[in-house]
Amino acid sequence: MKTKEMVHVALYDLLHYPKRSAGWHVKRAVKLLTGRAAEPLDQINWPTGLLANALIVFYKNNLNSEESLLIMRALRKYFDRWINRRQKLHYIDDVLCGLALIEYQQLTGEAKYQEALEKMVQYLYHHETDKEGSLPYRPSQQNGHIYADGIGMICPFLCKYGMTYNDPNALNLAVKQILNFTAHGMDDRSGLPYHGYEYLSGIKQGIIGWGRAVGWLMMGMADSLVYMDKESEAYIAVKQAFRRLVDKVEAYQQENGLYAWQLSAREGPADTSATAMILYSIARGLEHNILIGIHRSRLLRGKEALLAMIKDGKLDGGMAECGGFGIYPQQYGAYPWSLGPAIALFTIGVE
Repeated sequence: MKTKEMVHVALYDLLHYPKRSAGWHVKRAVKLLTGRAAEPLDQINWPTGLLANALIVFYKNNLNSEESLLIMRALRKYFDRWINRRQKLHYIDDVLCGLALIEYQQLTGEAKYQEALEKMVQYLYHHETDKEGSLPYRPSQQNGHIYADGIGMICPFLCKYGMTYNDPNALNLAVKQILNFTAHGMDDRSGLPYHGYEYLSGIKQGIIGWGRAVGWLMMGMADSLVYMDKESEAYIAVKQAFRRLVDKVEAYQQENGLYAWQLSAREGPADTSATAMILYSIARGLEHNILIGIHRSRLLRGKEALLAMIKDGKLDGGMAECGGFGIYPQQYGAYPWSLGPAIALFTIGVE
C-alpha cells in the first residue's frame, strides 16, 4: 500500500518538479534580455528522470493495477511536452529518463519516441570527452570534472539502448565511463569513490564516500550489467568492480539499516536518498544473480528502515541537492531523488 501511495506522489512530481515561482521566471527573463546566462527550462531533468524510471519499473511489475494506466498517461505527457519543445538537451543528466523512454517506445511503437532516443544517444556520442573518452558532467567547467553521478545518469541508458537497438557503440561508451571512473575516481585505502576527479590534472575531488555519489556509481554499474553480454570481458570486469564496491559499502551500513550522508560519518545524519540508491543497486544485483544471497539480510534491514520513514507517500530524510564538489547542504527532506529509487527498490520484490 505504501508503494502505491509513493507512486501517486511520483506521478504528480514527474510533471510539476521543480516548482518555479513567478519571480524566478521574471529574473530568468531579465537575464536573457540582458544577454546573461540563465538556467534552462529543463523539463527532463535528473530528478524527474529518476521518477520516470521508477514508474516504468512499477508499471512492468503491476500491469493490472489501477496505477498502470495513470503511469502511461503521465509518461506520455512528460515525454511529449519535451518532444514538442524540439527535444532540447542541456546536460548529460537529461538522458537519465532515457531508460523509461526506451520502455515507453517499445510499448507504444511510436516513431517520435524512437527519434527522441536517437537524439539522446547522438548527444552523448558528440559530447566533449577527455583523452580517455570520459564525459565531463558540465563541459564548461574549468579543468573538466568527471562525476560519479554521471555513471548512474548515462551508463544504464547507453547499455539498454545498445542492447535494444543493437548498437555496440553505445555499450562500449558506457563501459568506458565505468572503467575509467573505477580506475581514476576511487580511494585506494577505503575502496570508496571520491565524488569525482578533474580530468586535466587527475586530482580527485569532493569527499570520499559521499552517500549519493556511492549510490549513483552503484546504480550505474548494477543497471548497466543487466543489459550487457554476460560472456563478454567487459561484463566480467564491471561485475568484479561492482562486487568489490558492494562489499566495501555494506561495511558502513548503520545498525538501523540506513546509510549516513557520508558513509564513514556514522554519527552524522542518515540520508534516505543514498540509502535507497544503494539498496536498489544491491536488490538489482540479487535479482539478476550478479550478487549472491549473503547480501539479502542487510538489504531487508535497510528496506524496513526506509518503509518506516514513509508518510503520505513521501520518503523523508533525503539530503538536499548537492552544489558541486565539496558542497553538501545539511538539509533533509522529501525529494524525488529519494522517492524514485525507493519506489524501484520496493517494486523489485527481492525478499
